[in-house]
Amino acid sequence: MRSLVVAASFSLLLSACGSDTSNPVAACNSFASAICNKASSCNVSGITSACASNLEAAIDCPHAACSSGQSFDSGAASNCINAINGLSCTDAGDALESGSLPSVCDSVCH
Repeated sequence: MRSLVVAASFSLLLSACGSDTSNPVAACNSFASAICNKASSCNVSGITSACASNLEAAIDCPHAACSSGQSFDSGAASNCINAINGLSCTDAGDALESGSLPSVCDSVCH
């Protein structure tokens, strides 16, 4: 997912059973929800009900796509979101602060 979402988030800035990873746009939206749900469950201050929609806009989810020549892997996207959901609050905070995602997210676009 790093190629798909983190690169976009650097250029700008759910639970697993409810995640849609059928295509890059849906996966990006699910990623935003997972990040906001994790932040909310970890009691990060300032998280509002608009978190997911704000993050979707910030990382341009409506235009999410793999780079030219890369294929999108729905299963890898699902595994990435599951990994985000499974992070402890400490690990999630460290990952977001450093701009890194679980390594499984690296294979969403390949």
